[in-house]
Amino acid sequence: MKYGDAIVTGDSGFIGSHLSKRLIQQDVDVLGVSRSTAGIDITKWEQVRKIPPKNVLFHLAGITSIPESFQNPRVVYENNISGILNMLEWCRINDVSKMIYSSTFVYGQPIYLPVDESHPVSPNNPYSSSKYLGEQLCESYCRDYGLDVVILRFFNIYGPGQKGNFLIPVILEQLSKGNVLLADSRPKRDYIYIDDVVDAFLCALNISSTGCNVFNIGSGKSFSVDEIANIIIDLFSDITGRQTEIKYMNSKRACEIADTVANIEKAEQFLNWCPATDIKKGLEKTLRVFLLEHSK
Repeated sequence: MKYGDAIVTGDSGFIGSHLSKRLIQQDVDVLGVSRSTAGIDITKWEQVRKIPPKNVLFHLAGITSIPESFQNPRVVYENNISGILNMLEWCRINDVSKMIYSSTFVYGQPIYLPVDESHPVSPNNPYSSSKYLGEQLCESYCRDYGLDVVILRFFNIYGPGQKGNFLIPVILEQLSKGNVLLADSRPKRDYIYIDDVVDAFLCALNISSTGCNVFNIGSGKSFSVDEIANIIIDLFSDITGRQTEIKYMNSKRACEIADTVANIEKAEQFLNWCPATDIKKGLEKTLRVFLLEHSK
């Protein structure tokens, strides 16, 4: 491992907890920064400025819910933008070697598939807009102060421990209670398993390129809501012997994107990264952990 210590903001969250665990396993001295683990609110500069210096910053903290971003846009913008700005300023005054920024799908309705990093950026919700504004701040600090930044644009992340209004945890929660009722069977997404996401962070940590570099992180394949639901239900039946029915309300969200597929050639070439977990294996791991936790 190139660096001996690091800060992970949002370390108590789904992605941050997996990343922190792996870094610790590789003997990296990790300082987790969040309200719950360190009592630090990264939107408050007076708290951020007291964080002790480390060599690397992984910035994951923020509000990630798209529905919440539509309901409370000011809160989402305020949290996500002030958080990244404070951490960039912390990097500047502490002469931090590298920052790795967890971004998202910022392309809006794709003009072509698979989507590469040169695709026009056109966020279609307040959450994605806040993350892209964060990317622009990263580019500014890179240009003005020489901070090395790696921006990872993650597609649809899933895996054990994920909670909230995301497709896979919603299906799992409904499975535990009975039949599955979903809105729309058609939208397709590029799903990337959490272990592959953590691998991408570690590859970004060891990249030799300087400046501000952007990479798509996905699987390079897409699956519809119906395909994902049926894989989970078939796995659930194989493991438990219980049968489940899926029903759809046939309701379409406003500004729904029909399909997303990541072009990951740049990450493969420059990060030496590629996903290792296919969708069925990833969903099986996720389901088994969910069933184990709910059997206690």
